[in-house]
Order: sequence, then C-alpha cells, then structure tokens
Amino acid sequence: MAPRISLASSEFRSGARARASVALSFFLLNCSPVHGQLAAEASVTSPTSLRAQSTQSALTQRWPRAANPRLSWLVLDITNGQIIAHQGSDPDVPIPVGSLTKPFLALAYARTHNAFPHVICRGTQDRCWLPRGHGSLGVEDALAHSCNAYFLKLASQTDPNALQSVLKLLGLPSPPAEATPAELIGLDPTWEIAPATLARAYASLLSQPDAASILAGLREAASKGSASALYSEDALAKTGTAPCHHRTCVASADGLVIAITPIEDPRTLLLLRQQGSTGAATATLAAQMLHVLGVPRER
Repeated sequence: MAPRISLASSEFRSGARARASVALSFFLLNCSPVHGQLAAEASVTSPTSLRAQSTQSALTQRWPRAANPRLSWLVLDITNGQIIAHQGSDPDVPIPVGSLTKPFLALAYARTHNAFPHVICRGTQDRCWLPRGHGSLGVEDALAHSCNAYFLKLASQTDPNALQSVLKLLGLPSPPAEATPAELIGLDPTWEIAPATLARAYASLLSQPDAASILAGLREAASKGSASALYSEDALAKTGTAPCHHRTCVASADGLVIAITPIEDPRTLLLLRQQGSTGAATATLAAQMLHVLGVPRER
C-alpha cells in the first residue's frame, strides 16, 4: 500500500519554514517576469557581510577560477534568501538542470493525490540511468536514487495546472508548452532554470506543508543515495546530470548538486555544477566545499 502524503514534522518545520519563508519573501520582492522567465533583480549580492566575505574567500582560495574553469557554484544564505558567494558562469542565466526538477514534480503530484505510487523500475528499458533498474520503489527512494523510471511515471500523472501552481509558488519558470515527461524530469534538456532561481526554489521547498516525503527523500539522498559522497547525515541533497551546453564541452554532460545544511535549522545551500561529470561524482567535490565551510563529515 502506498504511503500517505503527510505534513512536515513540527520538529523540522519549526526552523525550516521560518527561514524558507524569509527566502521566498525576498525572492518575490526582488523578481519580475521578463519574456516568460523570472529574472532576479540584483539577485547576487556583493560580499559585504562578514559571513559573505569569509564564504567567498574560503571557497575561491581553495578553488580559484583560473585553476578550475569547469566549476560554477553559488552559496545561498537561507536565512535571508541572498546569494553570498558565487563563482563561474552567471547565476542568473538559465541552464539545463537535469534531475534537479524532480522534487518540484513530486510536490505538484502531492497537491492532487492522497498518496505517492510505487513504481517498478526495470532500468534501461524504462530510460533509467541504472541499467539493471531499481526494482520497486516509492517516492523517497526514487528521490534518493534519482530514478528516472519513477519520475517519468509521476510526470505523466501530474496535473499540469497543479504543476504550474507549484512553479509559480516557488518562483520557477514554466517548462516549454506541452512538455513531455522526459522534458519535465530533465532527460530532454529543454527546460532551463537560472541557478539563482533554482537555489531559492529549493529554499522555499523547505516550508511547504506537504513536502515531508520529499524532504525525507532528499535526506536519504545525502546519507545513502546518489549524493552519499557528501558523507553527511545532517544534509538534504539532490543530484542531477544535464547535457553539456557550453561552447567548450569537455564531455557530454554536466554534474550538478544541491546540498542544504543543517537539516533541523537550515542556513546554507550550496549549488555546484561541474563540466564533464555526473551529479553523483560532483557530490564528492561538494563534500569538500561543505567541509571548507565548516560542515563536518560524519562517515
């Protein structure tokens, strides 16, 4: 029997909802629709606060741009919705984000269903990245292991109006008209989202009352799923692999990772993109960055 979609626990919501609400309010006050996209006005702040200066300095000293041209990253302060550090490509320019859209599809599905389904993943024949397949799994395991078969099925059963409502709520741009399930989950890279916009949407996701199963899946991803290279039991994470769209592609894909920490009272969101990699492999580098920022490794 499929698990019911429950409300987020009061233990988590006590801090996370307050901080994410601040982030969402900041986003709505500073964003306006431009040519069908949401373009942030001054979404990247100069490193004037002590925390911003120390964050920018710590990461750029360890990973200078000249020596790491294939890396792009940003750090969002969840307490105020501001990007306090970034390097690489412009965080306001939309890019393919691969599987990082999957939690938003799950939230839209939850708005019109009482429970998430269980799906059997048979691997390659179901367009999943894992050739042998994941077997039978629910939404938490599907998020943790970024199962394409599961989310292709979920996307085909998600009400388009519910999806548009969720995207508007989180400040996200709409996918292409009549987007296919493959486009909605990032397998076909037509839906592009600016990294700054994506980071704030994840911060806002923390405060949604029907996101408990989704957040549990992101926690499982960080502890034993596709982002387990983070070596953290106190993080939420999602990995993604998107086709390379750069002029200087070194491989066919870019690896992306979002990591949010700590779980109980989230303060920091790291979004990292590495050319010529996968999301799971990029999580190893994300772990190093979090360690530089003072997030302990637990395994």
